Amino acid sequence: LPNASFAGQQDSFLHVHGVKELIERWVDCCASLFTARAITYRHDMGFDHMAVALSVGVQIMVRSDTGSSGVMFTLDPESGFKDVVLVQGIYGLGENIVQGRVGPDEFLVHKPTLKQGFKPLVRKQCGPKEMRMVYNAEKRTLVNLSVPDRERRRLSVT
Repeated sequence: LPNASFAGQQDSFLHVHGVKELIERWVDCCASLFTARAITYRHDMGFDHMAVALSVGVQIMVRSDTGSSGVMFTLDPESGFKDVVLVQGIYGLGENIVQGRVGPDEFLVHKPTLKQGFKPLVRKQCGPKEMRMVYNAEKRTLVNLSVPDRERRRLSVT
C-alpha cells in the first residue's frame, strides 16, 4: 500500500493500568478500525475492510512533564517529496500533536545528504507549542498545562 496513510485513524490510549484495563483498551483499538473516518478512507482508497491488519503496541510510559514527543513523516506530507524526512516536536505527550491541538516545531532532514555523512538539516522552525499534556497522578488523568513563553521560544528537540 505505497500510497496509503493510516496515520491517526485508530484510537490510542495512554496511562493504562492493569491487565483488565489493557484488554479493554485493546478491544477499543480494534474497534476503532470501524469508525466512520476509517471506513470512509478504506472505501475511498478501494481497500477491503476485512483485509486490513492492525497491530496494537504497548509500551511503558515515560515522564511527560520533563520530555518532548513528536511525529515523523518519511516523506514531505504536503508535496510527497521522498528525499526528506519531516519531524515535528512538542513538549509533553504526543496526543496534542496527533490531534492538531498544538503548533509543533518542525525539522526537515534531507535523506541523501544524511547518507553521505554530511549535516542533513535543511530547515528548523520553532512552533508555538502552546500546551504540554502531562499525567496528573492524583487524578489519574491527563491534563494540558500552558507552556511558559521562555520555553515556547526554544526548540523542543535539540
